[in-house]
This record gives sequence, C-alpha cells and structure tokens, in this order.
Amino acid sequence: MIRYSFQGLPFLLKYADMIDSPDSEIREENLKVSKKSSFRTKIFPGPKHSPVIYLQHGMSNRGIDDPRILTLAKHLKNTGATVYLPELTEVKGLEISDDTVPNIRSLFQEIVKREGQAISFLSASFSAGMGMVALSGKEEQKNLKSALLVGTYSDFADTLPFILSNYEVDPYAVHVLLYNYISKLRPKLSKLEEFYFEAALDNGLKRTGEAEKSSKLLKKLNEKERDFVYSVQSDPVFRMSLVEPILSVLPHNFILRNSPKNFLSDWKAPIALLHGSDDPVISPDESEQLFDSLGNGKGEWKVILRSKLITHGDHLPFYTQLGEIPKLAGLWGFFLKNSGL
Repeated sequence: MIRYSFQGLPFLLKYADMIDSPDSEIREENLKVSKKSSFRTKIFPGPKHSPVIYLQHGMSNRGIDDPRILTLAKHLKNTGATVYLPELTEVKGLEISDDTVPNIRSLFQEIVKREGQAISFLSASFSAGMGMVALSGKEEQKNLKSALLVGTYSDFADTLPFILSNYEVDPYAVHVLLYNYISKLRPKLSKLEEFYFEAALDNGLKRTGEAEKSSKLLKKLNEKERDFVYSVQSDPVFRMSLVEPILSVLPHNFILRNSPKNFLSDWKAPIALLHGSDDPVISPDESEQLFDSLGNGKGEWKVILRSKLITHGDHLPFYTQLGEIPKLAGLWGFFLKNSGL
C-alpha cells in the first residue's frame, strides 16, 4: 500500500492546506433515476473525459450542504475527478431505512449510464456499508472501478451493541438509534421520538446554549419519559438492555438485507477500507472482518488501514500523528489510482 503514497500525498496536502485547492464550480440538479424518483445532486465537473466518483454523504442533517463533504468533493475534483454528490432524504432525516440500499444502487446505475463509463464510490459509516450492499451485484461490480469505505460496518447486529456501549464517548449514534426505534420500544412515551431527534441534531450540528433544543424539550417530558432519558444517560446496564428489544423491532430480515458481510461473494472491484483506531461509533474490528471475508482475487485489490488520524467522521490535524501520513497517503493513493486519477 505504501507504494501508492506518492499518488495520495498531494490529495492529503490539499486537506492540510499545504497545496492550493481552489473553490470549484458546482452545478446542482435533480438527478432522475425513474419517472417517480429524483435526487437533489451537486455535481463538481472535472476535465472532459475525467474519471467519475460517486460520493455519498453520511447520516448528517446537513446532507449535501455539510461543509465537510463539500470540502472532500472539492479536493477530489481538484485531483482531476468529476464528482457526483446526491442527497438521500431518509439519510439526511437520520432515518435507518430499507430505502437506502436501492436508492444508492439506482443512483449508481444512473450516473454510470449518464457518464458512459465505470465509476468509483466513496462513502462513510452506515452509508458506506449500505453502499457496499447496493454495489455488490455482478452488474454493479462490472461498472465499479474502485471503492473507498470509511468507518463502515460489517454486521448491523454487532454494530448496535457497540454503539450503545460507547454512549459516554459519542452519544450521537445512540440518539439516532433511539429516534428511529423509541416509538416501537416505548410507544406510550410519545414525546421521546421528538426529544431524541433534537438531541441528535444538537450533537450533529453542535448546538449549545440557547440554540440547544433537547434540554428545553426535556423539561416538557412527563416523569416516565424523563426517567427513561436519565437511565440512558447514566446507566450502562440499562443501555445494553435495549439491544435485544431494538433487534426485535427491526423490520423483517433488516439485518440480513443491510449487512455487508452477507453480500461479498461477487465482490471483485478494488476496495480500500479506512477506519479510525478509536472510532466510538463503529468498531474498527468490523472493517477488519470485511477485509478478511473478501475473496483472494489476483493481485493487490484490497487494502485496509486503522488510522490514528481519523475519528468516526472527522480527521485530526496531521501534525498530531506524523507517522500515520505515509500509510494514509498510500490508502488514498490506492483508491485514486484505481479510480483512474
């Protein structure tokens, strides 16, 4: 992997503001995938006949307006790619949904058709895992040049307890989980769905002080609702007791249909897996499990890196871990090279 460092280092230097990465032209349109479905999409146009990267945002309420993903798209465009950044309504709305896999697959197929060439895929967290499921079919594999999945999962059944066990480190994912399933877990505690949605937004949007909404909603909860909230906040045993109830209320076969580990038999495209060493949302062991389960194709077609330079959704200043830079550059170089850049 290190042999690709020369390819990836200029990209990382753009992130470090050591190489100029000017603002890009951005076109916005509704990308139609069928007569009934279209998706708001930002397009960063590269040079004529440039390689194409489908960049899928994660579970952020900012969607494709999130400055972090716009910065990434800009750097990819300035590396020579055309970048498509579509918005998934359910993901932006913090919904864990069966719609995400078919939506990603439809968008991928439409971008391939529109561009008339094989393309690459880049995403993080749950969107990355669902993207892996979506693109695991034989037809998608034919048109997938390269994939980079950051902080992704292998088995949703393993991810869920890990999220709940790390509430004190990063409560965001727990709030998202509870927003999705609290109405089925505790249907009589009717105000908790709104509370956990706003609590997730407080975390994700870094709302504090007067802007924070969950603290205001907390005062309006009844005694049983407040007791539930306080138990989640203070009692690790109580949090872990929610694992089985949540698993029991998932849609039928949700884990089977949405866990990447079940869709690896036809995977042939070059793939890079990047995971933060101390990721509190999804264990780096899950990327390791995916890596080990992927077949042994000819040549170097899969790489993996546990890095101290990234958390779950953000990277740390590069000067804090100088020894990590060559390895990280190698992984990015692998993805960029296989993408045709």
